Amino acid sequence: MSLRRLLGDRLYLLQLWRDRFELRDLHSGEVISEPPVVVLGDQAGKVVFVAAGHEALSMALEEGMRRVSVTDHPRVLIGDFALAEKYLQWLLRKAAGNRLFPAAPRLVMQQRDCLEGGLTEVELRVLRELALGAGAREVLVVEGAQQLSLEQVEQAFADQRKGAGKRASSLVSGVVTLVVLAAFAAAVLLRNGGN
Repeated sequence: MSLRRLLGDRLYLLQLWRDRFELRDLHSGEVISEPPVVVLGDQAGKVVFVAAGHEALSMALEEGMRRVSVTDHPRVLIGDFALAEKYLQWLLRKAAGNRLFPAAPRLVMQQRDCLEGGLTEVELRVLRELALGAGAREVLVVEGAQQLSLEQVEQAFADQRKGAGKRASSLVSGVVTLVVLAAFAAAVLLRNGGN
């Protein structure tokens, strides 16, 4: 068993359909499948998250409560970003079980509905930001319906880290170049101002 697994590394695949979200632990194979539904309530004029998933579907609503689907939009899968983020936080806590301090998971996001014409850059960014906002430490967004093995997912994360490292080092070298140019320009201005 790897050190990462011993420390509680969680690697999940989240597949999103209009009527259900399936969270699969890629190490154990365990699956949590829940409808993307929440019950919201009113507490002293503030909207509060009351229940989610199957519990939200079966709950008898009291005064001031309403049942809302996270995927209730005719054109896109995620219509309410903040609500979807709260729902995903709930789903990740459910998957963590009784762990007192669960490690932030790595999350593979795969949208399975509303794929006509492919996902736009905005939709891809929504999936990524949704996972990060819900507490994922690393996110991989997969397009299409392909099934990836654990090895393919691990390789994709490694490739993504390499690409991020190249972008970060490129950004640092760009900043260093700007600082050097600014210092050179300041020196030129001082020298010309002194004449």
